[in-house]
Amino acid sequence: MKKCVLFLGIMIILSGMLSACGNKITTYTYENEAVLKIRIKKTEVYPDRLVVTFAKDSLSGVEDVNCFQSDFSVLEVEPEFSFAGDALTIETDDAARISGLRVWESDRDLYFDVRYLDSDSYAMLVSAWADDIGYMVNGDTDAYYTQEEKDAQRELEEQQAEAEAFAFSQLIGEWVNESGNTRIVFDVDESSGRYFMVSVLVDGKWTEQEFMYITSLTERDAADAKEIIAYDNPTWGRAVSFSILDDASGMECEYADEKFTRVE
Repeated sequence: MKKCVLFLGIMIILSGMLSACGNKITTYTYENEAVLKIRIKKTEVYPDRLVVTFAKDSLSGVEDVNCFQSDFSVLEVEPEFSFAGDALTIETDDAARISGLRVWESDRDLYFDVRYLDSDSYAMLVSAWADDIGYMVNGDTDAYYTQEEKDAQRELEEQQAEAEAFAFSQLIGEWVNESGNTRIVFDVDESSGRYFMVSVLVDGKWTEQEFMYITSLTERDAADAKEIIAYDNPTWGRAVSFSILDDASGMECEYADEKFTRVE
């Protein structure tokens, strides 16, 4: 009888241990190289949570997490999460559906997007802030984006390039204000690209007052005009607005509360 009780006790303990071990659905391990010191070692999938373990000191903390499915669509309900040690734990009954994450870390002012966690090799892009150019994307974009996304992005870039070229064509040339003491020149530098320069007449000589290389332009319709905005950096930096007025008297450019006429 004692042997029977002892046997039953051992079976109960073993059953509990096996049940705890069997709680895990699967584990994915990776050999990816780090991107800006961020590297994921493994992802463990449980019925009620996802545990993503990072290489030591990859992250200083996690402020926000978004979860994505294998078709790259976002999960409708954002789950609770915690970060301890080097492990990010996401509490959710949809753990098996999670294939990608967007994670925000405020200490280093960066966020990263990772896809294909449910495979033996993920793809990651890390966006980090640089004071001179704004957010800079690091990582293998070729591995991260699908061919359909690459084609769509290329088409979008071509359309944007055409739109910017048309916007600049409306500005290129020399413009002079009504009093004749200020002029704006829009032109192209072969080495550095599009630019505009504002000069003022001082003692009979044109003196440069403002200069900016143009990295991008946007155009939008405003009341009785087209507004063209020139940027020296599309992410952050200067943005200068010009209004193109086309009426019976000819095309005019409005800048800094003054009207300028194109010099033919």
